[in-house]
Amino acid sequence: MPHDDSYSDTDTPDLSQFQKNRFFKGKLMTPRDMEAEQEYHAKRLHTINRFLNGKGVVHGLEIQSVIETDEGLDVTLTPGLALDGEGRPIVVEQVTTKSIPMPAGEEVYLFIEFTEAAMETIPVPDTEGAVDNETAPNRAVESFALTSHEAAPDEVSSVPDVEIPELQSEAFDPQTLRQTLSEQYQQYQLDHHSAGPAVFIGAYERTPDGNWVPLNDGPMRPVVFNSEFLFGILANHVADLDNPHRTPVNKEPMDVPEDVDEILDTLEGLRAQVETLEKDRESLTKYVMRKTIKDRIRFFEQLADRVQEQSGGASRLARGIVDQSRASLQNVRVHEDDYKKQLDALIDPLVELGDQLEPVTTEESLENYLRAVSNLQSAVEENRSLLDQVDAHDEVCEAADSLEVLLDVVPDQ
Repeated sequence: MPHDDSYSDTDTPDLSQFQKNRFFKGKLMTPRDMEAEQEYHAKRLHTINRFLNGKGVVHGLEIQSVIETDEGLDVTLTPGLALDGEGRPIVVEQVTTKSIPMPAGEEVYLFIEFTEAAMETIPVPDTEGAVDNETAPNRAVESFALTSHEAAPDEVSSVPDVEIPELQSEAFDPQTLRQTLSEQYQQYQLDHHSAGPAVFIGAYERTPDGNWVPLNDGPMRPVVFNSEFLFGILANHVADLDNPHRTPVNKEPMDVPEDVDEILDTLEGLRAQVETLEKDRESLTKYVMRKTIKDRIRFFEQLADRVQEQSGGASRLARGIVDQSRASLQNVRVHEDDYKKQLDALIDPLVELGDQLEPVTTEESLENYLRAVSNLQSAVEENRSLLDQVDAHDEVCEAADSLEVLLDVVPDQ
């Protein structure tokens, strides 16, 4: 088939046809022929890798450490495999440390690149003076180089954005979906074929103490997914008949009776339940409030008796709190607003009692009491819930009961 010079693929200028050797008896094999043989197989493999597998890390290649030295940064990589932007495999066969120059800024972005290194230097026989050098490398090992940049790479992820067409539309059919996805895939290949060959493997930043740590909000490194992994995802998705997309499932709506009378009966039953719950709550609230007032009376009456001999002033204040509480208890129909007002009126006597108790109680027990009074004051001033105020009130009663009276105090005259 003759070659048409007018033909060109402007979308992929770096894509060319493959040339291979033709063998025949008597052909003189020169280094150029051997190189063409190697290039033919290598380019085919690299092209398939580039367009079918993509670019990125296949396995391993984790950054084990980044350590600052006098010459720059020592970066240690774990073993692994990557495919670069030209489809060439990059292999790191063992834990390896490479050095890079010290970055001028506080961030560094690390890349791995394909290289070749000559080895096994051997003598070259001189044939009629046609040899320029007396020795030449006999082998070339495919290796890698570690490079760095101080700016983030343009390609931040190897996962393409795919727009799924509206599946519920009347014009949708499987052929339309396949065509749409194919067009997007081809466009993705065109947009990414010109990306550089280096593979991004990680980003690091310098901390105030001089250490280099992974950059938390750094770009994702590109990853190559093998067919087995993708097949596993597809098989799991297809086999999950209940909820393959893991979307939240709403509960089925409650059956609504069609008969209006049944609806009214249901509403009446619900109303009766609500009224019962409200009465139960009112009864429980009243019981809790009355019980806390009774506890206050008991604890502060005991406190008045305990400090009577050491401080008559403190004893009188404690009995005043008892009398105030008994008067509150006389109001049988205790309401939440009334209870909160009673607690508000109780703060000042409680604080004054603390001042009187200072000379006659231990420092630790008095601090515990004053702390409880302060918590109660905050609960009242911030208008917290009834339950919070009741809880703060109980702490005051417990702290009053735990006050330790000093026995060596001279009694009031």
